[in-house]
Order: sequence, then C-alpha cells, then structure tokens
Amino acid sequence: MAGRRACRERQRRRNLIPDAVIDQIRERVDVVAVIGRHMELKRSGRTWKGNCIFHGERTPSFHVYPEDKHFKCYGCGAYGDVFTFLQRLEGKEFPEVVRALAQEVGVEIPEAAEEDSAEARAKRKERNEVLAASDAAARYWAARLASRFGAPARAYLERRGVTEESVRRFRLGVAADAWNDLAPRLKEKGIGVAALQRAGLVIEREKDGGGTYDRFRNRLMFPIAGMDGQVIGFGGRALGDEQGAKYINTPETPLYKKSKVLYGLDLARETIRKTRSAVLVEGYFDVIGLHQVGVTGAVAVCGTALTPEHVELLSRCDCREVTVLFDGDVAGLAAPGKAAQALFPAGMAGKVAVLPSAAGKSDPDEYARANGRAGVDALLAAAVPLSEFLVDRAVERACGDRPREAALERKLAAVRELEAFVRMMPEGLARSVFEDMIARRLDLDPGALRTELSAERRRPGVPAPAPAGHPERPAGAPSRPTPPAGPARGGPAGHGRVRVLLPGPAADALALLAAFPDLGAVADEERLPQLLPPGPLADLARDLVRGPVALEDALARMSAGADEATLRRFRTLVGPGRPRPEEAERELRKAAVKATLERLDQEYGEALRRVTKAGSAAADGLDVTAQRLINQRRDLQRRLRSLERPG
Repeated sequence: MAGRRACRERQRRRNLIPDAVIDQIRERVDVVAVIGRHMELKRSGRTWKGNCIFHGERTPSFHVYPEDKHFKCYGCGAYGDVFTFLQRLEGKEFPEVVRALAQEVGVEIPEAAEEDSAEARAKRKERNEVLAASDAAARYWAARLASRFGAPARAYLERRGVTEESVRRFRLGVAADAWNDLAPRLKEKGIGVAALQRAGLVIEREKDGGGTYDRFRNRLMFPIAGMDGQVIGFGGRALGDEQGAKYINTPETPLYKKSKVLYGLDLARETIRKTRSAVLVEGYFDVIGLHQVGVTGAVAVCGTALTPEHVELLSRCDCREVTVLFDGDVAGLAAPGKAAQALFPAGMAGKVAVLPSAAGKSDPDEYARANGRAGVDALLAAAVPLSEFLVDRAVERACGDRPREAALERKLAAVRELEAFVRMMPEGLARSVFEDMIARRLDLDPGALRTELSAERRRPGVPAPAPAGHPERPAGAPSRPTPPAGPARGGPAGHGRVRVLLPGPAADALALLAAFPDLGAVADEERLPQLLPPGPLADLARDLVRGPVALEDALARMSAGADEATLRRFRTLVGPGRPRPEEAERELRKAAVKATLERLDQEYGEALRRVTKAGSAAADGLDVTAQRLINQRRDLQRRLRSLERPG
C-alpha cells in the first residue's frame, strides 16, 4: 500500500506540470547532448552507446536512441527518458529536473503548475532561497577579493602559489573583518536576513538586543558546490591572528551536509568519469594545488571522514578506484583506515599514496608546487592497494620488521587490529584474498586464520565491534561458510587459539607422505612438490615421491627449511598424531586440495595487485583470470566436500 501511495504521489507531482509542457521540453532537449555531458558516448549506427554510468562495466551496453528520446542499458536494465536519467544520476525530484531543462531549452512552465502541496512549496522556496543566498555571497566575496579590500588575501594566495586562473575557477573570495558586513550588502541584491540564516551565513545574536552577525569574518572563502556546480556551502580559512579555528565550514543546512558533499567534485567529475578514478585529499588548498598541476580528478572531504554517501557520489561519476593522498603525519596516516570504512563495504578499490617524509613538504599542495605534475604522477603511480597498506601498518605496529618470527601474542594483536577491516568487506573472494594476505604476512595458515576470525565473531558475550556507521550483518543474512578444517592440529588441550594458528595444509601433506612413504604416487598426482615453496621442503617432497626417506633424515631436512611451529606439526603427524593407515590417503589428498585452494587465492591476490597498480586499462585481464580461478576453486571445493564425507 505504501509503495502504491508513493507512486501516486510521484504521479500527482508530475501531473502538476502539464503533459504538453513536459512533451515540449522532451522534444526540444538533445538527449544525446545531455547524457553525453555525464558519460562518453560513441555513435553506433542510428544510436549512441557507452559504458553505463549506473553500474560498472567494460563492454558498452548503454544505448541512447535520439529518435525516440530515450535510453536503455542492456546490462543493468536502466531505462527511461532524459528526465529519468537526470533524476537517477543527480538524485533530484522530477519537477526539479523538468524546471532545469525547461530553463535550458527556453520553455516556460505555467504558474498553475507550481500549485502543489504547501509542504512541497515551502521546501522548494527554502531551497531556492538558500541557493540564491549562497550564490550571492559567493559573488560578493569574490568581488571583494578582486577589489582593493582583497589585497592582503591576494598576497596570501600568491604566497601559497594559487594562480589567478584558480582563483576564478574555484570562485575564491574574502569575507570582511567585520561583524555585520554581509547582510546589508546582500540586502541590496534582494537577499533577506532569514535566507542568510537558513544558508548558515549569519548567526542570530542571543544578547545585545537581537539581530545577527556574520559567521565568516576576515576569512579566505572557498565556495563548496554540489555536483551541478551550484554553491551550497562554504569553507573559510582565517587570515588574521585572532583566536579560533583556522578553518570553519557552513553548518548543516537544507542543502549542505558535509557527509554528502565533496569539495571540487563539480570540477573533477569529468576527469573522474574518463579515468574512472579519483584522488582523495584532505584540504581545499590540496585540491586547488593538484588541479593547478593537471591532476584534475582530486576532491576533498569537508571536515569529516569519507562516508558511504561520498562513495555513492563518486560512483555516480563512474569512479571505480579512489587513491587516498594525505599528509605523512599521524593524522594523515590514520586517513586510509577511515576511508576503508566507506570503500570496503561498497566494494570500491582503494589505493594509498603517502607523501615522503624526507621531502620536507607537509601536504599535497606544497608537494605539487615543488614537484609539478611529474612528481605527483610518480607519487600516485607508487601508491599501494589500500588493503596492503592496512596490513603492513598493523603488522609493523604489532610485530616490528620481522613479523614471521614474532611471538604468537604479537601476531594475534595484528589479527585483532585487522579483524574490523576484514568484516567491512562483503562476503566473498575479496575478503578471502584479504584474509590470505594477512596470513602470509604473519606466516599463519589462511584457513586457520578464517576459523579464528569466525570463532572471535561467534564467541558468546564478546561481539566484535562494528566500525562506526557499519552495523552488524542482520540476523538471517547469509554468511560465508567456515572453511573446512584440516587434520586435527597438535598442541595442549585448552589452547585452541594456539592450535588454530599453526601452519598449514602443504606442510601437513608433506608430513603424511613422510609417515606413509607408499603414498608417493598419490602425492605426485596431487602435485605436492609444486605446492611447497622452492627449497628444502619442495626438495624433500620430490625425494619422498621417488621413494622412502628415513624419518630422521626427513626431520633434519625439515629443520633446514621450516619454522619451529611447522616442525612441531611435522613431528606430531609422523608420530602420535598420525592417522590410521586406512585414512592416510584421504587425509593427504584433503591437505593437498586445501593447499591448492590457498595457492589459487594467492594467485588471485597477485593478479588483483597487478591490475590495481596498472589501472583500469588492465582490468579486462583480471576478468579472465578471476573467472578461471573461480571455476577451479569451485571444482576443488566440491572435491574437498567429497573427501570429507565419511565412508
């Protein structure tokens, strides 16, 4: 019922504008030109086609039909006319889109069409007033910057290396060093005090007889625009030595919500659309500095961490990868972890570029001025995948520079730090690759690590905390099955965590082969020597495949190529923990299949890293590799389930 009521309400609002007027606008609009502003289109016979802006694809399936004035994506099913396209892309209501296009093509909408509900009229009036007030303030402050009153601010901008072209392009301005400058100036333009209050530009006095005072005083002004280029808010940087915050922003208004706006996106979106990537920085000057050297896909958050709404905005620009470029200080190094909270759940690729501490430059703006486009490009080219950066940082903090030799408690500390990031990722291959990366860096068994993380999430009374803004998976939602357990791990009773983190299936298979040398043909069939790292262990496997090797000799050779935990595991499986002879072949095959699964996941991770470094141009190759690995993995998992059935 609620859905039908909402549909009727949308239709009622649509009908407020006569169908004849809507048809007239539709006929006058060049649908190819309008859609072509937001995505690249190429002629294909009587139609135009391109990669759909509403879903990720590499083969064009989005078609525009100029004769019929509509579009259709044969990949995701998106369909409609130019109004539908803009509504979906910009998140606007139908009447708002119609009015904007009507103004563009010179069609007048009758006044009677505005007679909708009192609530809708009030909201539209408030929105228009806030837009008008913000635009008027931006124009006034820009004019003031260009006047004699703006000389000190212009000198400051010159010292910061901001060009006159950037001043115009980013519509920079300066607010007067006065408590009541803006309202009287904009009153001359027909902007009332109430509109200025709603736009967050003036503040109501609580004392001294009421009235208002300017929020921004003696500040360099940075207009913040929505994706359509209309000013919706401001950032202000202090120019004097007065006490107070260096930067302040517009408060939350009907239009400006810092969690839903990115500074510079209106200027960066075309570059982002073409490259399918964005550079995320922290400050206004960082965006301006990068744009000045030609890195025009740079955007900034406005005093907040990256949010899911920000990622949605970038997705509308067909962005598939975000490179986080922040200062090399403590706050800057914390930024990638915060960005992951928005990027990981959305499945958007992330990379991290950190300014070199030896450069003597404290932020991306200064680095860009000192090193130019070539320097910034080199910095971005050296960016590492976000997941890899997070693992390296956590492991370094917990285990130092020799993680493989660290104490178990240190390894567990790193696992605990990374657990929240694992849980941010959607269930599936990406999470599996991330878990395997953690396991490799800490020299842990990947399957055992997954079991450990699953056990931590299930432990009664100790729920793993969800990152801010990301609730637990709802009850009843499908979860990823726990990876099948390998042969029982050795270790004292009551120390399950220690048992779980002992190394893994390839070494287990080698131990079983040493204990049962008549299984050489089985090990050869399972390609055991190829599953072990080159060196003493692989050499021992080859010799065991050829024939028996004395256990004492095998243990001595194991000592040369394995860590203590693996060696203990080996002694257990060839001694008191060895399976019954009738179970030995099945256990060896199970261990080999698990080791092969690990190898496939590692191969996928390496392919993913290569593509991440190479950019979207190499993504087609990943599709082929991923499908091959997924098919192989499915077959192996089916085989593993068969081996684990009793009998």
